Amino acid sequence: MPRRGRPKDKLSLYDKYIKGKEEIIKSDCRNGADNKGICKRLGIGLTTYKRILSKYPEVRELLKESRHEADLKVESALYKRAIGYDYEETVTEVRVAEDGSAQTTVVKKTKKHVAGDTTAQIFWLKNRKPDIWRDKQDVNVNNDEWVDALKSLTGSYKNDNKRGKEENNK
Repeated sequence: MPRRGRPKDKLSLYDKYIKGKEEIIKSDCRNGADNKGICKRLGIGLTTYKRILSKYPEVRELLKESRHEADLKVESALYKRAIGYDYEETVTEVRVAEDGSAQTTVVKKTKKHVAGDTTAQIFWLKNRKPDIWRDKQDVNVNNDEWVDALKSLTGSYKNDNKRGKEENNK
């Protein structure tokens, strides 16, 4: 009796969709592709992709390593931008004599400095030391005098509002 349902593939999901495409996956991860982008590149659906990830830990590890490499490059670039850096600019000029016969090449090298970017510095500090640099600071007020003064002010404000409403109702 013939089997019912979808015929079973003889190739595994790994062999069918991943094998031979490891470098493509690495490259896409290093370039910041998310899971949907990788699925599109491989020509598979998200469900198949998740099934591959659950069945084959070597694919998960491949993705993890490739994304980690990209993260390190971005961290390095952010740090470099935050603290500033020096670079050498090279300008090559070709000068032709008035009669068109002789050419001279002049190479000018100039050292330049890029100052640290305050936005990158703030971003770095907020993520590396959030307890000190976050926007929202937690302030604990333990001074009972201040608390009592605030309570009395808000209490008198509430009483004034109640009296005003009672007078308006008369």
